[in-house]
Amino acid sequence: MATTPTTRVTALARRMRVDIDTATYPASQYQQLIGIEELKLIEELRTESDETYEDDGAAREAVTGYNWRIEAKIKHSTNAAGTSIDSVHAFLRNRFNAAKASNVASAEFGVRWYDRNGLAGDSFEGRAYVKAWPHDGGGTGALDTVSVVIQGQGPLTPITNPAASAVPAVTGLNPAGGPTAGGNLVNIYGSKFTGVTGATGVKFGANNATNYTLVSDTHIVATARPVLPAPSR
Repeated sequence: MATTPTTRVTALARRMRVDIDTATYPASQYQQLIGIEELKLIEELRTESDETYEDDGAAREAVTGYNWRIEAKIKHSTNAAGTSIDSVHAFLRNRFNAAKASNVASAEFGVRWYDRNGLAGDSFEGRAYVKAWPHDGGGTGALDTVSVVIQGQGPLTPITNPAASAVPAVTGLNPAGGPTAGGNLVNIYGSKFTGVTGATGVKFGANNATNYTLVSDTHIVATARPVLPAPSR
């Protein structure tokens, strides 16, 4: 008698990716939150009692809204030389400090999460602030971890999964402009950069970059070429 093969495969928790928008609105510059050890993507309904005499003592609730947040334990990271904190980790810490010092609205930023393998149905984006930034501590041999809480502010909006397309996409440049003489370094942020190769892989308009370094799937550092003058007639 033939046995029946399973028709399901359990998804892995590590499939989820979180990106942080480090640009100042209305610009957008999403960068990956690296070093995640544990992750909870929480959506909760807000309810009020809606019980009446007609329910004869049985509870009844009405949904009046919802809230959402991200709880993540991250390995607090530096660059390879140990001379500077990871830029996204530093951004989140600075946003936490800003929320302590002033109105929370001034410390908000964009955040999105999605399946890193491109699966649809679990991709969302919204505004948030850093509500908690506790170092977990430990003994002399412990790693430095932070249990960060990113609290949603306003709606959580479904989006198209940024990883669904294999085509590289640029979401931000820093700086956004430069001298016509070129030669300046430009940080390029986006997604699907891993497949970018060759001398023509990065262009500024019609001009190839002088050179570039693929930092990660979401980050390229390139040297801009001079802008050529328009041909005379």
